Amino acid sequence: MIGDIFLVRGGSKFSTAIVNAQKILYPKAKSSHIEFYLGDGSIIHSTGDNGVHLSFLLDELKDIKDEWKVIRLRGLTEQDTENLAKAAIFFLRQEYNVKYMMESVDNKSFCSELIAKIYMKANVTIFDGKDPGKIAPAHFDKEADLLTLWEDVTSEYHQIIKDIKEREFEYRFLHKTIQGALAKRHILSHARQNLSEVAAIISEETGDEGVSKLFDKAKRELSQSRTLDFWDENDTLPYKK
Repeated sequence: MIGDIFLVRGGSKFSTAIVNAQKILYPKAKSSHIEFYLGDGSIIHSTGDNGVHLSFLLDELKDIKDEWKVIRLRGLTEQDTENLAKAAIFFLRQEYNVKYMMESVDNKSFCSELIAKIYMKANVTIFDGKDPGKIAPAHFDKEADLLTLWEDVTSEYHQIIKDIKEREFEYRFLHKTIQGALAKRHILSHARQNLSEVAAIISEETGDEGVSKLFDKAKRELSQSRTLDFWDENDTLPYKK
């Protein structure tokens, strides 16, 4: 389901170091990385090499140890999952926040910080609204062990993954289609911003504010009809409520 959280651990020494460093937060920490499930075989996560990006689930499973786990927040409504999907897409293309748990910024996110920001933007409270920059994979590990606010849905994903493997071409094609559509949306967004700047220059050079006002009106109408926003658009809302 959209919004499910994958708790994973890589096979590298670096992943082991991340897990060990988190034991001060939770002695039973197991995960070095967490990922947001967008549905239909696609996940959104933040990594040091690619920042916040979409990945195909089967590709990710090749790079992690077998003892992965998936948890789901109890009580999510259909509207919540829709809001979570839009919120997750909002953060695409952000850089990885290398100041892990030391400094939280709006335009960069490490893996668990990203998940906390997604839930915050969707107006779904987790960890009592704690600062996203202070949330580590270990905090999700603890919730996965307690299973009070979250439930373990790992068994569901064994079947989901089996289905994806049996129809891999279809799921991979869908994943690539989503990637392409979001990339096109991003290009159009920047074109809109560039046109706004051009309109402002024309108005300044000619002394006629009509061009700029006309464009601003059109932009407002387009913004009102948009269903998706991104963090790097000048006319979008920040993630904080």
